[in-house]
Amino acid sequence: MIRSPFQIFGNLRHLDFRIFCIAAAVFPFSVAATNIALVTALALCAFNGKYFSGAKNIWERQRALSLAWIAYLALLPLGLIWSVDRLWGMHVISRQWYWLCVPAISATLETHRRREIFLLILSIGLSCHLLFCLAQMFHWVHFTADGSSATDPTGHIGHIGFGFVYGIWAAWLLHRGLLYHTWKRWGAWLLAAWATLMILLTAGRSGYLIVAVLLGVVVWKALRLQPWVKTVITLFASIMIVAILALGPGQQRIVWTWHSFQAIQRGDFSDAEARWSLWYSAVLAWQSHIPMGVGTGGYPVTATKIKHLHPDLKYGPNVAPAHPHSMYLLVFSRWGPLGLACLMWLFLVWIRTGWKENWRQSDTSGLLALPAIAMALYGISGPGLEEHFSGIFSTLLLGAGLAVTPGIRH
Repeated sequence: MIRSPFQIFGNLRHLDFRIFCIAAAVFPFSVAATNIALVTALALCAFNGKYFSGAKNIWERQRALSLAWIAYLALLPLGLIWSVDRLWGMHVISRQWYWLCVPAISATLETHRRREIFLLILSIGLSCHLLFCLAQMFHWVHFTADGSSATDPTGHIGHIGFGFVYGIWAAWLLHRGLLYHTWKRWGAWLLAAWATLMILLTAGRSGYLIVAVLLGVVVWKALRLQPWVKTVITLFASIMIVAILALGPGQQRIVWTWHSFQAIQRGDFSDAEARWSLWYSAVLAWQSHIPMGVGTGGYPVTATKIKHLHPDLKYGPNVAPAHPHSMYLLVFSRWGPLGLACLMWLFLVWIRTGWKENWRQSDTSGLLALPAIAMALYGISGPGLEEHFSGIFSTLLLGAGLAVTPGIRH
């Protein structure tokens, strides 16, 4: 049977949803497959009009958040004007394309059923990846990449983004469990406990901080308890996590952090971890181009020059590091105080938007606040908005979270 053009177009309107679900399923395993799926779905949404519908709804209902995002993203091309390395700056801009998917995702996940299917598939993909991490830990598979190994079982996501992704997922599952009243509650909590345990078994200090804070946020926002009871629960949980880290696999990393801090107090960068040298180089990079900084893409080449002037700095294996392992200092070195103010404004508005939601009624309310809080924390020691796994995971959740705001069709 030959289908009419109208039937084909109607099918295309559902094809974008299926492809976004494919992107969610393969996200923990393959950078290339995720990018291909997202680009395809984005093109389909531009063709069938969903992209512009989603952008219009977000602009009308979340004006402050829209302006904050526009201000930050606009600095990327504007920073090329005074960049000391425009070629690398264009490369940096090309890696931020996935944020363009947010309006398309929000319009595609226009019904409660679609959001549930999308989040279920995303959770299945993350669960399968945790199984892979277990196999890696027990030497059933041999895989090493991006700091991931049998002693640091972070799978394909790698050492840097693992705690970010699974910290958010664990907190969201805890929230979902609080809203359930059936066996699903214990299933969600079991997965949350599994994800939290895997974070504690890895060596990512930012992951420890993120999962502790986000679990505390869920307790504070979702439980119907007196504030003092919430405070006691949060403090007790924090003490337990600290105790587990102090006695478990995180002990060595915590001791090394303290040792590095003492070395920096003595002014000895050679005896501290490379991250301190990278942070210092970001400040020196801005000072060499006051007040606007080195521009988009200017940090690597400037950091290399600084290394020649300060041989005591230790960058690790990278002669020309792509970033200083801090989103705040990266933005500061690029665009100066103006850029840092835009980034802080973005995080503030993003967190506030999610925080104002009713966490005790909506099962997707945490999809806005949890990634925002995690990104603000992760930005202290990581590339944050520009790292593949943290950036795309936040894009998926931000799009899903904005789909439930008023003005989106149901």
